[in-house]
Amino acid sequence: MRICAIDIGTNSIRQLICDIDNENINKIQKDVEITRLGEGISKTGKLNNNAIQRSIEVIERFVKLAQEKGAEVIYAFATSAMRDAKNKDAFFEQIGKLGLEVEIIDGETESLFGYMGAVMGVNKENALVLDIGGGSTELAYKGREFVKESFDIGAVRLTEKFIKNDPPTAEEYDEIRLHIIDTMVNSINKYKEVENVIGIGGTITTLAAVSQQLEIYSQEKVHGYQLKKEEIKRILDKFMSVTLEERKKFFGLQPQRADIIIAGTAILLTILEMLSFKEITVSEWDNLEGAVLYKFGEFKL
Repeated sequence: MRICAIDIGTNSIRQLICDIDNENINKIQKDVEITRLGEGISKTGKLNNNAIQRSIEVIERFVKLAQEKGAEVIYAFATSAMRDAKNKDAFFEQIGKLGLEVEIIDGETESLFGYMGAVMGVNKENALVLDIGGGSTELAYKGREFVKESFDIGAVRLTEKFIKNDPPTAEEYDEIRLHIIDTMVNSINKYKEVENVIGIGGTITTLAAVSQQLEIYSQEKVHGYQLKKEEIKRILDKFMSVTLEERKKFFGLQPQRADIIIAGTAILLTILEMLSFKEITVSEWDNLEGAVLYKFGEFKL
């Protein structure tokens, strides 16, 4: 069965076209476009018209591509920005013209999708899955119980809330870090038995690309890459030492992501410190694969 899954996120719209047979996924194509749907939403509570239009144009293109590739089903889901938006009807009015239904998933479901995709894609025992998005961050771990959590800390959200200078100041970074700790401190004890951490989402895959100085992004080189905490600190120091325009020129960093990468990196580094972990395994398998497995496959956790 050929499936297209579309993830409508706060920062980017992503698509996976694949064939699924029971729990086996054969990827045909995977794409990402940064549209910043959640631009300004943390301040206004509303999607702005330009962000809606940018996102609709990308979704329309992805739907046409899926149809051209022979997808039998298109499943679209939306996450943090759409959960927060007071004017989501404005988005649905536009999306309805494409004949596409979109499910707004809650944070726990988003966490579940990410976990399913990551553990299917990376063979690590006793692993916590960390998903850093534009509007929220998810943690999922299956120990004695299955813990699935979502926190309103994301790379776009924290950039808009805390960063006013270019480059950001040490004080701004400290404010971000303390906010993350305050938000998550009561949850960290749930993950004491974790032996490995798998990371998904644009911040983490970008850091893997920057670490390898990839002029052209390579899913093969990013998937399974081991990111050391000391390497993340080194990259963060480089990001913090230059202006936004200089940051845009770094190999491995999409220019459209350069403004939010410091906040995203702060989330990753702070969580690793809170968990006392020295490295994270990067996964290209994420909530898109997880959504396909959950909705159309027979993969059992």
